[in-house]
Amino acid sequence: MSYSIFYITNIIVALISVVVGILVFSVVLHYKNHPVALCCRFYPFALLLLAAYKVSTCYLVVDGRVEIFPTQALSLLSACIGVFAMAACAFLNRRHYLLFANWVMALFPPVLLFIINQLMMHFEYYRPLYSYAELTTFRLETPLIFFARLICVIVLSMSVLFSLFLVADALWHDYWRLANRPASDNNQVHKLSARVTLMWIIFLLSGYVPLFMDSVWIHILFNFLYFAMLVISIFDYHLGRKDIKAQVVGADPAVLIGQRLPILLDMERGGQTPWGTMTQSNPFFCGKAHIGNVAAALGVGVDDISAYVAKRGYNLVAWMSEQRLLHCAQQVAETDRKIVEIAESCGYNDLPTFSRAFKRQFGVSPSEYRRDSPQPSLVGREKF
Repeated sequence: MSYSIFYITNIIVALISVVVGILVFSVVLHYKNHPVALCCRFYPFALLLLAAYKVSTCYLVVDGRVEIFPTQALSLLSACIGVFAMAACAFLNRRHYLLFANWVMALFPPVLLFIINQLMMHFEYYRPLYSYAELTTFRLETPLIFFARLICVIVLSMSVLFSLFLVADALWHDYWRLANRPASDNNQVHKLSARVTLMWIIFLLSGYVPLFMDSVWIHILFNFLYFAMLVISIFDYHLGRKDIKAQVVGADPAVLIGQRLPILLDMERGGQTPWGTMTQSNPFFCGKAHIGNVAAALGVGVDDISAYVAKRGYNLVAWMSEQRLLHCAQQVAETDRKIVEIAESCGYNDLPTFSRAFKRQFGVSPSEYRRDSPQPSLVGREKF
C-alpha cells in the first residue's frame, strides 16, 4: 500500500510541477515586456527540473528496499536549486543571473554528477546503496569509485551553498530596497512573492533529507509537502499575474515610467529596450537633457514625462540629474566596479566632477558611500 502511495504522489507532484511551469511561462510570453515577466523566465525550467527529480525518485524503491545516497536524484535536486536560485535573483532584481561564472558554479557540479551517474549505470558500474551498513562493503570492494562518488557529492554541496549565498544576498538587498520605498499594493504583492521564494528555497534544501533515509514514508511525507508548496505557488502566480495585468492593461504612463526607468538607467550605453525602443545613447548619461529623447527612450509621450516630473516637484534637468546620481549610487553600493569607471559610464567628464556632484546629493564621497553601504540616505527615492 505504501509503495502505491509513493508512486502515485511522485507522479502527481511531477505533473503539477509541469502544469505550474507552463502557467508561469505563459506570463512570460503574454507580458514579455513587463520587468517581472522578464525575470520569471527561469522559474519554468526550475519547475521542470523538480518534475524530473520526482520522476527519478520513482526508481529508488527496488524489491521493497529504498535506495539512499542516490546520485541521480541528488544531481537533479541540486540543479533545481541552482536554477531556482538564479530565478529568485532575477525576480528580486539582483543581477547575479547575468554572470556566466555564477551559472557554472551553480550548475556544473550537478550536471557533471548526473553525466557520471548515467555513464556508470550504462557500463554497469553503478552500485545502489540501501543501508548505511553497506557503505563499509562498498568502500572496501570499490574504493576508487566510492571516494570519487564522495568527492562529487562534496563538490555538489559546495555548489548548493554557493546558490544559497546568492539567494541570501538577493533577499537582503530586496528587503533594503523595499524598506526605502513608500508602502503600496505593488510592494505587498512583491513581499508575498519574495516570501514564497524563500519558502521554496528552504523546502528544496530540506528535500535532501529523504534521499539519505531508507524509509518510503519520508518520501511520501515530502511529496505531500511538495504538493502544498505547489498549491501556494499557484495562488502566488494568480496574484502576480493579476498585478501585472492591472498594470499593463491600465497602461498608466506613470506606472510604465516607474517600471521602465530602472531598466533604462541600467542600459548605460543605450541600445534596444525590452519595450521596443532604440536609443543610440542613453539620454540620462549623454549630457543633453532633452525631454523628447527621454520620452522616446521610455516609450511614452512628452506630456507624460512632463506630468511625471512636475508631479514630483522637479524640473527636467534636476530630475534627470538625480536619477543619474541614484543609479551611480546603486552601482557604487551593489557592484565592485571601479568608481572612475562608473563616473565615465554615466557621463561625467572626470572623477572630481563626479565626486562633487555625488557629495552634494548624498553628503558623502563615493568611496565613503561604498564603505558604509547600505545607506539610509535614499529613503523615499524613486530608484530604490
